[in-house]
Amino acid sequence: MSNVFGEIDKSSTVIESKVVNHTQNLTTGSSGVQSIKIVSGSTNTNYWNSLNVLFYTSGSSVYPNENKFARPSSNLSIKQRVGEQFLTKYHGYSDISLITIQSQHYGEKIKEGSFTFTDLNNSSSIDTSINPIIVDDGFGNLYSTNAYHSQSAGALSSSDNYVGNIFYDKGLAVITETGSWSGSVNYSNLGTNFNLKFDSFNTITTHEYNVTLLPQDFNLTMNYSIRNVLSTDTKPLSLSTPFLAQPYTGSDFQPYITTINLYQQGNYDTPVIQATLPKPIRKSDKINTRFKIKLDI
Repeated sequence: MSNVFGEIDKSSTVIESKVVNHTQNLTTGSSGVQSIKIVSGSTNTNYWNSLNVLFYTSGSSVYPNENKFARPSSNLSIKQRVGEQFLTKYHGYSDISLITIQSQHYGEKIKEGSFTFTDLNNSSSIDTSINPIIVDDGFGNLYSTNAYHSQSAGALSSSDNYVGNIFYDKGLAVITETGSWSGSVNYSNLGTNFNLKFDSFNTITTHEYNVTLLPQDFNLTMNYSIRNVLSTDTKPLSLSTPFLAQPYTGSDFQPYITTINLYQQGNYDTPVIQATLPKPIRKSDKINTRFKIKLDI
């Protein structure tokens, strides 16, 4: 072959980004899922304080004169052009259920509007076949879809019926309302046994490289098995044997391509990308052969 290494035509390289979602179904016992009960001033009070400083200070009337806390820009709550995340149901609600989800499950974030929390330990005294179901409204607020008690009239996803918040890119769901989901079930009692369902959100960048082989290039093979010793040779077949076996010496023989390695310029010892073809492709010595290699990152 006339060339050992070839250049990739950079003008033909395509880089595209796309978002992929995957539905996650998790339980209380799933790896990377944790439920933490918090009582301000009593149990896990450090969690309450941390959530307060990191997410809830801008929604508090407790810090009216301390601008460093009162400004929305001073914490990690959600700021958006459309819709609003309501943070008022945290201060004054001491009992909290905190659900933490590791990023291995949600990727970059939990997709807005896809979160569903179903409690399995509690049911309504009115209908024991119904368990609490809490979802998000797409703006970082949580509300119940099937409350049996103390639910205001109007839209279920109104601020009056919010029972907590979700922070999508942190994997945190905070149930803060101490009111009653049913006459026998308080929201603060939820979170000991539950199912979670949501869509993960990941951005995948695809790099497409075009590798073009000219007819006059790469027409010899590196496959050791095509070599053979001469009939008059007394030495056994080895890596240094220079002769080809008779079936591979005719003009009809063309090698098959099974793998394409891409190297960084100047370093040809270790490939940075190795593409293994799904089946061997016969190299043509008559026309150009083009391979498209796609790499998802």
